[in-house]
Amino acid sequence: MAIAKPRVFIVQENVDANMLLNGLLWLKGCESHKFTEGKECLEKIHELKGKVDVVIIGGNIASDRNLTLIINIKKINNNTKILVIADEDSDKTRILGYGADEFGLKPMSPENIADKVLMLMSRETVLENR
Repeated sequence: MAIAKPRVFIVQENVDANMLLNGLLWLKGCESHKFTEGKECLEKIHELKGKVDVVIIGGNIASDRNLTLIINIKKINNNTKILVIADEDSDKTRILGYGADEFGLKPMSPENIADKVLMLMSRETVLENR
């Protein structure tokens, strides 16, 4: 029986950064999908019936008040973890208020982002085992 890989979505405008994170997460054993727009991401989450473990979102997309991507993801599956990587600290309060689980500021290494993703996935398991 095959073990399901953790499903991670990457949503940011920079195609090169998406490719780098996608490859690194694949090497860490994840099934990752990359998007440059929040609407594409939401459509895929709907298609997968919310079965997404972690979504990494760029700060500009996360702070888009018209899309409210984080709120919409949490409506579909409240257990999906959200990691936002932003350029500046100014939107942190609003983004966390939308329901993000973790907030990071650039510069951040791809390895550090992958570690944060794995930490977010393991957090619930650790809490359940206490």
